[in-house]
Amino acid sequence: LIMMNDEAETASEKKEKEAEVLAQRIQGLVGNHKVGRVPEERRPCKYMDMAILLRKRTHLRKYEEALRRHNIPFVAVKGIGFYQEPEVAMLRALIYFLSNRMDDYSLYVLLKGPMFNVDEGTILQLIEKQGNSLFEKMENDAAETVGAGLPRPYDLLQEWLSRLADMPLSELIEYALTCTGAWKYFHEAQRRANIKKLIRIVEDLEASGKSLLKIRDFLERTDGKSDEPKANVNTEEMDAVRIMTVHASKGLEFPIVFVPGIDEQFLLRTDDRLVYEKEGKFFFKSLPEASIRRQDEDFLVHLAKEAEEQKRLFYVAATRAEEALIMLSHWSDRENTFLDFLKKGINIEKEGETYTYDQELTGFSLLSEDDVKMLFEHAPRIKAQKTTRPPVSVVPLTFEKQAHWQSVTETVDIRRRHGNDWAMLGDIIHRIFEGISKGIIIEENILEKTGRMLGDRGVSGEDKKEKLSIIERQVTLLKEKGIWQKIIMPAADSYTELPFIFEDRDSVFTGRIDRVIKRDDYFEVYDYKTFPVKEDETAYLLKEYAVQLDIYA
Repeated sequence: LIMMNDEAETASEKKEKEAEVLAQRIQGLVGNHKVGRVPEERRPCKYMDMAILLRKRTHLRKYEEALRRHNIPFVAVKGIGFYQEPEVAMLRALIYFLSNRMDDYSLYVLLKGPMFNVDEGTILQLIEKQGNSLFEKMENDAAETVGAGLPRPYDLLQEWLSRLADMPLSELIEYALTCTGAWKYFHEAQRRANIKKLIRIVEDLEASGKSLLKIRDFLERTDGKSDEPKANVNTEEMDAVRIMTVHASKGLEFPIVFVPGIDEQFLLRTDDRLVYEKEGKFFFKSLPEASIRRQDEDFLVHLAKEAEEQKRLFYVAATRAEEALIMLSHWSDRENTFLDFLKKGINIEKEGETYTYDQELTGFSLLSEDDVKMLFEHAPRIKAQKTTRPPVSVVPLTFEKQAHWQSVTETVDIRRRHGNDWAMLGDIIHRIFEGISKGIIIEENILEKTGRMLGDRGVSGEDKKEKLSIIERQVTLLKEKGIWQKIIMPAADSYTELPFIFEDRDSVFTGRIDRVIKRDDYFEVYDYKTFPVKEDETAYLLKEYAVQLDIYA
């Protein structure tokens, strides 16, 4: 048992210090402490021999940061918070920028991240320059570079934007990571697996015909999803510390187990409604008043069972250790903690700065935070052994040319030609049309639904009224021309947002057809273009969308 110093600290600072001490103890044991139940097979312990068991994941990031500071390899088993990981946030910023080059915040995140490593001072100097956006201000700045021999950030970003027309977004992300050398910053197995998971998500969205705007919309909706699991990492034979919850560790065993934060209090509580079994029958009871619940026999029995469940959880944590169990705690007199169970079990008491306990307990020892620091500082540092590698032989391989996947949903840069507002309005109009055609939205609710979508995108006030007016005028115009009744309204033998995959020689085209209606023995195919078109632009647009029309035909 490692007892932390009882200094006046915030709860966050206590966790940071506890994580630091835990990391020091791991480094003090690796290569120095021997593991193995059979004497002749004992060997110096490795990182893979250790596991950190948490009662809950609230402070997981603090433990991860401490392990990184000490260069301790680790993997969070069944960890959550995928969309909040730094590498995912960086690639999300890349996708946001590619979908809207006027998105200054996403570009700022991108520039500061591992792809470019532009310092804060340089970015602040850029902000002071003339231009409508940060990207525009970068265009005339020739001072900043990514690194020796690499192009300016502006040149790379411009290249990526130009590649959007003929390169799938998933491939472009990998290309961006490669040409900036950002992969080397994500050498940890978990981080690399997270990046690959995000790329797979983007691939799946593209394969289902989602445009860049809709991929961005998907990521915006999942940004706050904190329960998304991190990517699975194959930990077999990986020399890394495992971090997991006590619940996830059931059925597993490790030579050395750490259980930090055993002074954390668990709250025993019940809802105002209770379903319980008594004498072979099930009962339901509802007591909204908390003071009455605290005196009710059935609710008290339920709380006692909850306390027993926490004891069983502590037992699970303790019995995961094959050879050594190391617990970390601050002194506390609170009940309903793992420390409270331990104090009662082996009579731990504190007098001043001195701890006493049942001396007859074989194998138990109590260390202070300072003891761990001393052991860490005096532990021999294990030098990595040089291995002789066999000579490498190169065998040329031939591969069949893979078909190039290309989305045909967006071939014209709406933002570049018509501005960000029309790109957003176009996406909303598509959603409204889809809802009407599927019968999900009724005509009377169009403005209400539109207002909600605009609000979700941060549009408010007069700007919101203006955009609502634009969409209302568009719907009215379609009705006057008879297009609304003929095409948009629900119809038999019709399809909306119909996904397709079409292979033609060396290319595979993917996308979604906005509307397909079967009329007798032929099909009518409609593709909505929701941006202003001048009469003299018709010829240009027909040429621009020729490939898309050919594929539909």
